[in-house]
Amino acid sequence: MTSDLFNNFADGGVGNVQTGEGVDLKKALLSKLKEIYNNLDSPALREVIEKCELEEFEDKVVIRVPDEYCKFAFLKEIYPRLKSEFNVPLPVLTPSEDIVFELSPKYTFKNFIVGKGNVYAVRACQVAVENLRRKSLPFNPIFIYGKVGVGKTHLLQATGNKALEKGFKVVYRSSIDFAEEVVSALKEGSIGYLREFYKNVDVLLIDDIQFMAGKERTQLEFFNIFNHLYQNNKLVVIASDRPPKRLKDIMDRLVNRFEGGLVTELKIDEVVKKAIIREKLIIYGMPVDEGIIEYIAQNTGDNVREIEGFIARLKIEEPKGEKLGPALKTPSPEEILKVVSDYYGIPKGKLLKKTRNRKISLARQVAIYLIRELCGLPLAKIGRIFGVTDHTSVLYAIKKISAMIKEDNEFSSEVDFLKRRLNL
Repeated sequence: MTSDLFNNFADGGVGNVQTGEGVDLKKALLSKLKEIYNNLDSPALREVIEKCELEEFEDKVVIRVPDEYCKFAFLKEIYPRLKSEFNVPLPVLTPSEDIVFELSPKYTFKNFIVGKGNVYAVRACQVAVENLRRKSLPFNPIFIYGKVGVGKTHLLQATGNKALEKGFKVVYRSSIDFAEEVVSALKEGSIGYLREFYKNVDVLLIDDIQFMAGKERTQLEFFNIFNHLYQNNKLVVIASDRPPKRLKDIMDRLVNRFEGGLVTELKIDEVVKKAIIREKLIIYGMPVDEGIIEYIAQNTGDNVREIEGFIARLKIEEPKGEKLGPALKTPSPEEILKVVSDYYGIPKGKLLKKTRNRKISLARQVAIYLIRELCGLPLAKIGRIFGVTDHTSVLYAIKKISAMIKEDNEFSSEVDFLKRRLNL
């Protein structure tokens, strides 16, 4: 490995580091990441770890990853293995993301760009804050969902900052931080104090509720706090990457409470996307030219962080006075097979053969879908690559993956991750 992450210590220098009082958290994380790295079969996931860096921030450690695609892979495959041993917040952020442990004054309604895809959610939060002193709230709870990078955290924080301006007590937490507070309070015998703290807020903002999945005691504590706030006309705003009915391993009574309020999706439409690009170009001191805006729009997804990262790279890489580069390259079927093989840790030969193994079969169908989408090859030619003579099986794979992308945000992000990796 050549990454600075692993070169901070000599070989064997962190092999026996354990977590606990007085122990360097950064060293302990390095040790665990080394262990995970050595046990990974996927070269793509190994590369993700190689590219990450650890930053110390006060008494916390932030895991920095180079882009949104590495963040997705890290959170999905590596983060769960870390959290099994560390009962502290471990934010995973890209270079364009700020470290947010509490409300940040930079997130306001004034700098939130509104369009068709988000106006309903924004207006709902504004109206709720305006009615906080009344006997009943028009919307409570407000459940906001959407893909990564569409502005969920910005909207939560803007709501909190507006409530603070009006003199209300506001608490913002990610569900991960809330879960860790519950665990610590139970260990220290201070769960009563924790409940009292949360039951006395006017506005509770919970980010990434999907990460509360499977944490039964945390969900129970949150349910009791939620009920108290709701019954006392206190506002609860929740953000998630999926609607309530698609939350996994979350107790039914919580899901029912969420669905009993206002459930609204956050999207970035083309008008908002171009407005965001224009704003970021100004921030980065780059020319605000319609051609440049169109080029960035075509080569990025509906993700603010991805857009900002793309502009940051252009700022660094593009020589002054030259035109922006051509559209992203078209990968070959061979390149697609290699990336899918590396990502799923499945040899290319197995992807090319029919199988009843569900994991291999899904990876094979993803490869078929990507070859069709990115290369535009005829169904018959794709069939020959995968050793099938009947093109209907190729069509079935494409339709299946297309349906899964529409129905499952997490899987959609996974496929998007692979697409962007292929177009780098």
